[in-house]
Amino acid sequence: MREIDISKIFWSKCRTKLLEKFFLEYESWNNDWFHMRWLSRDLDEQINSIKRELDSLTELWILKHKTELKKKIFFINPKFYLIEDFVSIFVKSYNPMEKVKDFFKNKWDLELVIINETLKTKLMTPWKSLLDIFMIWDIDKNEFASFLSETFYGRKIKYAIITTEDFFKRLEFWDKLIKNILTENWNIYLKDTLKIKEKLES
Repeated sequence: MREIDISKIFWSKCRTKLLEKFFLEYESWNNDWFHMRWLSRDLDEQINSIKRELDSLTELWILKHKTELKKKIFFINPKFYLIEDFVSIFVKSYNPMEKVKDFFKNKWDLELVIINETLKTKLMTPWKSLLDIFMIWDIDKNEFASFLSETFYGRKIKYAIITTEDFFKRLEFWDKLIKNILTENWNIYLKDTLKIKEKLES
């Protein structure tokens, strides 16, 4: 078994982002292989920084690489003896909330977006919340499904989308499902142009 110096692993923000990407993909059974330019775009890091860290992680025997179609692709070394430990570290420390907030920030067609705070530990603990994300109005469902899959590494995220008209119709009769969604614990209102939270509090 090849020993490594743990102190040399977590060296920079770029390296941490790379390790998170590789080990969370591994944990989701994708076992994906990535090339440098794709990682640079996906992680929003300079290509030179990505190259330097990939080379270092390969030297540490954490990653391996091979060349396909003239591109060097990197993957987790299956003989790296701390794979499960690293998976555990990144699953426990992963918090997708900023990604979720960024995704909804410019979604102007949505009048209400409620997310449940338990989303931040979705990879580690499968909390049984009634609903993870509740939205009013319209969203590109294909784009949203792709975002959820990538951000939560295949975990099932429960969400609902309804029209403004349907929402107020149900609210008028205090529909049980709507009532339970709006009064669930740990709700975070990311968008609320309808001032629903204010109305509930009053």
